[in-house]
Amino acid sequence: MVIQIKKVPQNWTMEKKRFSVLNVGVGGQGIIRTTQILAWAALMDGYQVRTAETHGMAQRGGSVSAYLRFGPEVASPLIPKGHVDIILAFEISEALRVFNFSGPNTYFFINNKIIIPPMVNQMGFKYPSNENLCQQLKNLHNNIYFFDADKLALKAGTFKALNVVMLGILLGSDKLPIKEDSLQHSILRFIPKKSQEVNRIAFQLGIEKGKSIRRELL
Repeated sequence: MVIQIKKVPQNWTMEKKRFSVLNVGVGGQGIIRTTQILAWAALMDGYQVRTAETHGMAQRGGSVSAYLRFGPEVASPLIPKGHVDIILAFEISEALRVFNFSGPNTYFFINNKIIIPPMVNQMGFKYPSNENLCQQLKNLHNNIYFFDADKLALKAGTFKALNVVMLGILLGSDKLPIKEDSLQHSILRFIPKKSQEVNRIAFQLGIEKGKSIRRELL
């Protein structure tokens, strides 16, 4: 999707012309919906927006990647490797899978969750442990932050609010140049009315967790 704008939004203070987010996880975690919510929030803030996605066998728990680029000037939805600003990973191994998209200034926000592919169990293969995957990532990059988003979603009332928790964490970290009101309105746009209250709670829980991460960044 693309919307042309005539001037740079007042809240855009970055020197570069576009901001890139790569959302990754497995089918059923809400990766595509998360990207749609972010895209509409960016549109509400007056940015050009482009998105793309790859999801293969997502309905069977396969990998899902969704690309989002927004800013005063955006020519393509695809993000060059090494130029992602934020990698939002709903599952640890998926963060490793797309690691080559990161650069020295990339920030990783990773749900401390491991989902073993069904084929691994069926074939009797050994899969790396949660601790092993976390350590690998820490050894590869400095700007990596882990959290238990599943636990926060359940605290809010439902596992289905996982992606809203992730969005709250991203906003609370102060690394996302999108207004809080725009993001909240966009969330409500995509959430049925009967589920809006639990998602408001999930969003606030995510923001508080993001603020704690922000303090680590200082």
